[in-house]
Amino acid sequence: MKNLKKAKEVYSSIKIPEHLNYVVNKAIANKEKPKHHIFRYFNYAMSTVTCTFIAFVLLINTNSSLASDIAEIPIIGDIAKIFTVKEIKEEDATKLINAKIPALENTGNTDLEKRINYEIMLKINEILEEAEGRAAEYKKAVIETGGTEESYQPINIQIDYKVGYSSDDVVSFVILKSETLASAYTERYFYNIDIKTGKNLNLRDVLGNDYKEIIDETIYKEITERSKNPDNAYFTKEENGFDGIENEYQNFYINENGNVVIVFEKYEIAPGYMGTQEFEIDKQIF
Repeated sequence: MKNLKKAKEVYSSIKIPEHLNYVVNKAIANKEKPKHHIFRYFNYAMSTVTCTFIAFVLLINTNSSLASDIAEIPIIGDIAKIFTVKEIKEEDATKLINAKIPALENTGNTDLEKRINYEIMLKINEILEEAEGRAAEYKKAVIETGGTEESYQPINIQIDYKVGYSSDDVVSFVILKSETLASAYTERYFYNIDIKTGKNLNLRDVLGNDYKEIIDETIYKEITERSKNPDNAYFTKEENGFDGIENEYQNFYINENGNVVIVFEKYEIAPGYMGTQEFEIDKQIF
């Protein structure tokens, strides 16, 4: 965490340009969530900040302990790929941390790589700081309500990533964060990037103007099919279950087949025991 905090101090000292290339539409579009939507989803937006990324590179090059931790892990061939730039493992009385920090490279678009990698670093640093704060608050609450230091179980915080699709034109990956104590709390951050333009693609971009009809039809059919299993119990519309996607900013990634996969977290459209719900849209886009 010291290295990340040092990196953040470097970042914080640099003025961010007022103009941002991304617009955080999802946070606005989803400001009103049904009662079962207990998780928040958002995509962060950052403009190209060349000097900031250079500062991070200099930090790596001048810090032997940080540099020694960097391990490149190619995911898909020699085209655009995601690799682990840093792994953090920490353990103390309040939390256990195991975090893999990914980075984008080999796209041929260096400004894009700098922007995305800068965004990822800030996001993961923010995630860890917030999680550490919750862990400290939880431990304090346990002690104040009669618990002991010995009886307190540290919160397990894990960050990892999953690569869905990678080519010369598009890369799609998901950063996953989970906190586990008595139960697991998970968040996902989705990146579907047009390498040529630097745009974070939405469903309209990849499926066209009929994206909603295409997706809704597939999901309704799949829910009907899955519901034949007595162990599955999707929420009804009256219970704030699936009633069509709201807009083109619904969470998704692109899988290895080049198909869109729509993602709903636990409790969004089904009880928690059914876990995350994913629906592959059988319309190859690449």
